[in-house]
Amino acid sequence: YTTSVGATTFGFLSSTQSAASFSSGGFSNLISRPSYQDGPVKTYFKTASPSALPPSNRYNATGGGFPDVSALGTSFNIVYFGMTTQVDGTSCSSPTFSGVIALVNDARLNAGKSTLGWLNPWIYSNTDMFTDITSGSNPGCGTNGFPATTGWDPLTGLGTPLFPKLVQSAMSLQ
Repeated sequence: YTTSVGATTFGFLSSTQSAASFSSGGFSNLISRPSYQDGPVKTYFKTASPSALPPSNRYNATGGGFPDVSALGTSFNIVYFGMTTQVDGTSCSSPTFSGVIALVNDARLNAGKSTLGWLNPWIYSNTDMFTDITSGSNPGCGTNGFPATTGWDPLTGLGTPLFPKLVQSAMSLQ
């Protein structure tokens, strides 16, 4: 199992993040749910309005949930054929989250510690290291998709990283 990354966006003239509608999310048909996801996924199904969820025959509620986390995934400037343009996607949010973890690892290395390695058990036991994203959905396949809600959800995962809290928690690890 890997750490999967969803995407968020900021509304027009807003400082509040919401789920990017293009962000994939749901439950795997191939990978069973890992134990560290049991609590968050069960809470999601208890708190999400059943009428807001896609029909139950459209997803595997016992599969591994994804994404695990999110990061900003809209309005990234790139240079393409010498011209600057903006792009959106999890192809923006995934390397952004990876870069944040690289900086956390750098802080650990500078303190004489090893790099983090596999993240998921650590992040699921330290959910306060993330900004919870509670608005948005990912419509598709003839449904409104999964809604973002309080806590982990199959659209934004645990949320977006809070760098100081990530570093503080990571420095307390062996």
